[in-house]
Amino acid sequence: MKDYADENYLHARIYAMRGRLLSLKEYISMAKEEVSSNTAHGASNYVQAKEDMFKSQIADIIRLAEATGRYSELFVSFLRLYEASNAKLILAKAFGRPVLEQWCDIGPYAVLDRGLLQKQPSPDDVKTIMEGTYLEEMLKDSSSYELIEIRIDLCTVRNCYNASKVFRGEAGKTFQEFAAMRLAATGMIWRWRLKENYLWSDEKITSHLEQLFEIFDEQVLEQKRIVEDALSIRVEQMRAACATPSAADIEHHLEQDFYYWVSSTFHR
Repeated sequence: MKDYADENYLHARIYAMRGRLLSLKEYISMAKEEVSSNTAHGASNYVQAKEDMFKSQIADIIRLAEATGRYSELFVSFLRLYEASNAKLILAKAFGRPVLEQWCDIGPYAVLDRGLLQKQPSPDDVKTIMEGTYLEEMLKDSSSYELIEIRIDLCTVRNCYNASKVFRGEAGKTFQEFAAMRLAATGMIWRWRLKENYLWSDEKITSHLEQLFEIFDEQVLEQKRIVEDALSIRVEQMRAACATPSAADIEHHLEQDFYYWVSSTFHR
């Protein structure tokens, strides 16, 4: 199954996968449903149902990563956007933060094992767990829970940007724009989160985020600034429509804007 896919095939395959996604109505129904024997996929509890749904939805991406040869790195970098959630889950347990133990299984491309949920690691244990993985550098020189969280998010975005360079011409530009928008959305989400949830000052937020963004080259940072301007307009529209939108509201809308933009690129 190796190396049989070209760019036209990948576009067609991704477009076809859209039909496997659950509809908004199905997601809402599942979110409202109480834990019972009739939970989706026959799972014994709600978290298990969501994990089963994720495995079903992500299976095609795993197959693409296995089959596409020179493009494999790009699909693996996409899978690791979800593994970041697993890394932050382990991190939260280590720092004694409340967590919902929902795991994103990315199959053979995972560097973290679900068995870690059965343990209670310390922050130093987490650094040991991450040694030798693509996440190792994100835990260096920091004992702050919040900063490690941000670094994990930025690390996975950087992986996507670097992997997108396998494409040339217009395709490469498009995928690098994906990464730039993901970076801009991530930065703005964290800016609101640090301000509203962690009560950081604007000066402290700007100082720390600028240092963390240094892992990116100037090209993607310039793209990020362009996207940030557009997203800032979106945030101001939200604030005009609702006097006091919460950080969670803004985060949700920024995430939705990002995925809508990605979807519209493939379904013009």
